[in-house]
Amino acid sequence: MLEHLTNILKDIDLLLNDNKYKFDNKKVNTVREHVQSFKESLEKGNDISLIDLLKVKEVSDLIYELNSDNLFSTLTDHISNELYAFEFLLQEELKRKEI
Repeated sequence: MLEHLTNILKDIDLLLNDNKYKFDNKKVNTVREHVQSFKESLEKGNDISLIDLLKVKEVSDLIYELNSDNLFSTLTDHISNELYAFEFLLQEELKRKEI
């Protein structure tokens, strides 16, 4: 899961340094802050159930909007795919904890 979050953060840096993409700085910074907080929580070994699922949903919505605004470019699509992979693994871990 950490790898997917790290990849999202790297891609956001690429996005911010390339003026061919359309994005709202505030929204991209929100994505970065939330993803960074998820990553830090996992790195600290915190219980996975402490990840705020409302923030995950917010990030998902913002990334979808970013991807759509940029006509599903290679970079924004990669960000979206990395988030999807993180969400899938998070869901699987949370299911496992319920057992």
